Amino acid sequence: MSDKSKTKPLISAEDIVPFKSKLAYAAGGPVDILGIWVMVSIAYQVFNMELKLPPTYVAIILMSLRLWDGVLDPIMGWISDNARTKWGRRRPFILVGAILAGLTYPLIWWFPMDLSHIQIMFWVIGFGILFYTFFTVWGIPYQSFLMEMTPDYNERTRVAEVRGYFQTITGFANGWMWWLSMLPIFFIVKDGVEVASPVNGMRYISIIIGIVIIVLGVIPAIFLKERYYESSMVQNQEKTSLFKGLKETFSNKPFVILSLITIFFLMGQAIFDGYGRYVGTYYVLGGDWNEGAKFAGYGTVVYTIFSLMFIPIFRRLSEKIGKKKVLMIAISMAIFSYSTTWWTFIPSNPWIMLLNTVFIGAGYAGLWLMLPSMQVDVVDYDELKTGKRREGSFSSIYSWILKLSFMAGFLISGPLLELTGFDANLNADQAEGVYTNMRIGFLVIPVVALGIALLLLNKFPITAQKAAEIREQLEARRGKV
Repeated sequence: MSDKSKTKPLISAEDIVPFKSKLAYAAGGPVDILGIWVMVSIAYQVFNMELKLPPTYVAIILMSLRLWDGVLDPIMGWISDNARTKWGRRRPFILVGAILAGLTYPLIWWFPMDLSHIQIMFWVIGFGILFYTFFTVWGIPYQSFLMEMTPDYNERTRVAEVRGYFQTITGFANGWMWWLSMLPIFFIVKDGVEVASPVNGMRYISIIIGIVIIVLGVIPAIFLKERYYESSMVQNQEKTSLFKGLKETFSNKPFVILSLITIFFLMGQAIFDGYGRYVGTYYVLGGDWNEGAKFAGYGTVVYTIFSLMFIPIFRRLSEKIGKKKVLMIAISMAIFSYSTTWWTFIPSNPWIMLLNTVFIGAGYAGLWLMLPSMQVDVVDYDELKTGKRREGSFSSIYSWILKLSFMAGFLISGPLLELTGFDANLNADQAEGVYTNMRIGFLVIPVVALGIALLLLNKFPITAQKAAEIREQLEARRGKV
């Protein structure tokens, strides 16, 4: 018998998720991007650049919504884990949450234009809280679903890979959101002249986003089955109190390490993105909004191309060298991009900025592919330790950490931007030294944050071999699922 015939397949047939199920799960990926990241990507352009709200007000808006998530996410995770219905633990919430989230999303943007700055801030926070309440009802069960689709170490990455394609394409649309919001169809008349208005554009774009949230958001609920829910282990699992569940979650060492990695990575990314809009638009492009929106779109094209190229490359590489080493490579690529901005963000040649986006697109592809897959491995580690499947608890805490750390970066960006002396009313004519201060923060803070994330990654204990040992022990104890 040849060696080839003795070779076992990388993934057992029983562990493979059918491609149509991968597509059904991936359909929810765009909802995740639209629900969270559109607001993040357009907030400063709408509220500071156009409406002239102080950057700190914008930071308060973003941070308030994440603090609300901090209350809701763990509660929703606990409810989801302990739910027992004939439709499953996750599917009913996904169905109802998608519909209500889609209906309430446009309300965030339809505030009267004659409101004061502080009234606008409270309007957006109020209706944002309403939307994110329903979005959490959808989002936490949806994120938990990834952890229940297969017990295989590598197949989990393949499921995340398909979702990654959907999310990357949606991110492409999000990257053009500023430009789309300033199309002539959305112009308003100001002082007798038609002018671009991102806030007016977002009013109508938000309606389209709401429809997409409903249509795509319900697909996982309709077409997927909950693999672990059908097992006697989950059916007979005792309900855990909210606070006991939180304590057990934070006592999980691999989860804490993964969370800290995410915190420093996302804080660095948020500051890089937040400062990048201002350094690129005002320092490099002379305060020209139209050029700033176009270059944001060009960057999105480059980002999307290289992200789509590297998603399959990193997935295959992870099956050879493991998820941890792939994540190290991805973080290193992002650090390289951040560390070169002093020489690439220059007014004499704006196009050089796009070189940074090449490495950002490639690096982020690895980051967003590995982090969700590694999170699932953590849940197996927890089951070995506690004897319980608590996907909802882990996905809720991780989701909150993800959003909070990103918002913390933006919260820091707002006051730091003001400390540099930047004034949106002056357009490109900023005081002497302002641009230098902005460029220093733009380079140093993200590099330090990702450097810390890279050091923490060395401490993450779950390798491919360790994951296989955990699975073997679990199946010996409670059988296969």
